[in-house]
Amino acid sequence: MLTLGASGAGGSMTLLIFVVIMFVGMYFLSIRPQKKQQQKRQEMLKEMNKGDKVVTLGGIKGKVASIDRENKEVVVDCDGIYLTFDLNFIRRSSPADVATTDAVKDGKSAAEENAATESKDDAKEVEAPADDAAAKTEEAPESDDAAKDETKEETK
Repeated sequence: MLTLGASGAGGSMTLLIFVVIMFVGMYFLSIRPQKKQQQKRQEMLKEMNKGDKVVTLGGIKGKVASIDRENKEVVVDCDGIYLTFDLNFIRRSSPADVATTDAVKDGKSAAEENAATESKDDAKEVEAPADDAAAKTEEAPESDDAAKDETKEETK
C-alpha cells in the first residue's frame, strides 16, 4: 500500500515539472519577442518628428504635419490633404533626412553607371569599324571586274 502512494506522488511531480517547462517555453517563444517588438515601436513613435515620412495601418502614406503627444494624435499631410490619426495607428516611420540621403546616393550611383556605360558604348563604336573592314576582307571575292573597278577608284 505504501508503494502505491509513493508512485502517485512521483507522477504528479513529473506533471508539475512538465507544466513549468511549458510556461518557460511559452515565455521565451512568444511573450519576450512581443515585448521587444513593442519597445522598438515605442522608440519609433518617440523619435518621430515633423516632416518624417509615415505609413498608417490603413496603408496611407504621407508626411507628418504636426504631433500632439499629450492627446496622442498625429496630423499627416497626404498630398495637401491633412488627416488626423491616433498615434498608435502609425505602422512605420522613416526620418525625412534618411529618405533624401538615400535618393541622393541613388542619383550619384545612377550617374556613375551612365558614365560607365557610355564609355563602354564609345569603345564598342571604335571597335565596330575595324570589325566591318575585317568582315569585308573575309567575304568571298566578287567578280574580277568589280575588283578592278575598286582599285581604279582608290588610285584616283
